[in-house]
Amino acid sequence: MRPNWTEATEELTPRALVSRLGEWTAGDGPLYKRLAERLQLGIERGELPAGARLPPERLLARALAVSRTTVVGAYDMLRAHGALESRQGSGTWVTVPPPGEEPPRNAPAPPRQTSLRGFISAPPGSIDLLGAHLPGVPGVFQAALASSQKELQELTNIPGYHPLGLASLRKAVAQFLTRSGLPTREDQLLMTTGAQQAISLSAAAFLQPGDTVVVEDPTYVGAIDAFRSAGARVVSVPVGPDGVSPAMLRETVVRSSARLVYLMPTFQNPTGTVMPETRRRDVARLAEELQVPVLEDNTLGDIVLTATPPPPIGAFTSEGTVLSVGSMSKLFWAGLRVGWIRAGETVLARLIHQKVVADMGSSVPSQCLAAHVLAHAEKVKRVRRKEVGATLDLFTEMIGKHLPGWSFSRPTGGLVLWVKMPHGDAAEVAQVALRHGVSIVPGSLLSPEGGWADHVRFPLVTGETIVREGIERLGRAWKSYATGARRTREMGVIV
Repeated sequence: MRPNWTEATEELTPRALVSRLGEWTAGDGPLYKRLAERLQLGIERGELPAGARLPPERLLARALAVSRTTVVGAYDMLRAHGALESRQGSGTWVTVPPPGEEPPRNAPAPPRQTSLRGFISAPPGSIDLLGAHLPGVPGVFQAALASSQKELQELTNIPGYHPLGLASLRKAVAQFLTRSGLPTREDQLLMTTGAQQAISLSAAAFLQPGDTVVVEDPTYVGAIDAFRSAGARVVSVPVGPDGVSPAMLRETVVRSSARLVYLMPTFQNPTGTVMPETRRRDVARLAEELQVPVLEDNTLGDIVLTATPPPPIGAFTSEGTVLSVGSMSKLFWAGLRVGWIRAGETVLARLIHQKVVADMGSSVPSQCLAAHVLAHAEKVKRVRRKEVGATLDLFTEMIGKHLPGWSFSRPTGGLVLWVKMPHGDAAEVAQVALRHGVSIVPGSLLSPEGGWADHVRFPLVTGETIVREGIERLGRAWKSYATGARRTREMGVIV
């Protein structure tokens, strides 16, 4: 059997293929051989399906920031082994197996997020400037473990399913949110296994394949993946200095007949912007008027460095059209995996159904511990303000020293730094950076439209040694890219 030369089973853009390749430069031997080996592995795992058309050599070389000769060599090597076929004018394809030989079906699909792939397959010795995840505050979890022992012992004497969430945790979260400016009752809360599950449950509850969801551009990559996994069409509105424009948001929702809106109004990921209260009120009114639910992600809202932000959007409506998502992962510790959705009664009923289907209820020991950890929230906020502020100062120093011309606006909170390069494509820079031993997140990964190609997102969470060494390596990669980009594109010289 041969592929249909007029219709591919899947046409991979250079950016999509680069995302699936991940840390392909790890290993020994010339670059073309390492690239061929990673492509072969992708074919064997089913990540590159039979019949898929690969990008032209020139375009893939540019996306990988290597010479065209490197890609030609990799393609030639795989053609010699029968893994690829080419036809003049039609491109290069993954070979379709003969009848009776099916491609592997049990191999897991690769994660789309570069950050998640970095956790799995980062080469030894590389520095990770990807995920915004803080370690636990010393002493807090030890104290919470000690104070939770009696409650946990009592909980083990009853069945362990709590679909809505542990009652003591829902009470603690309701009090926590109320103190933060979002008046909340226990019966308005559904506990989830982190904010990522809260987003996925909301997508499953409100979106059918083909429905439209409106998001910010750029935005959190995990949300893009959740919505696309639900089969939704993702459209976007640009993020400005004050977040999204309510007028533009309204126009986009109406024009696209959107069924859901996803926003991060406080310390937006990745831009760090804070939506003013007036715009939050406008968005709440928009949700009520159009009866389109707004999913507001407040996971970074507790990391305040300077001025306290306005209350969440959910504080400005009582109709249940705003769902507020929160998490303990950013403020306390990512490994706790405890999040929540605050919503109205009708919406909560839909979400509970999705939660039961997903996992019957989150881990009881984690929820019990989380309830006691929340008692230390104010102390942890003070610690985080000091830690994150110091890391931001260090990034400022190192970027100024090693990345001349790179610019950013200093965020007032959150865990990310959104940096603009003076020229070039950050996805290409990320490929060069891998070969210098550092992993970064290019802006285009965080854009549903593939925009923001001249931006990079940094996490304000790593230790001093990692920041210093990581930015030094990135500085060397940038120098190599900046001086060699023109030769790479015009002459095919490896940077």
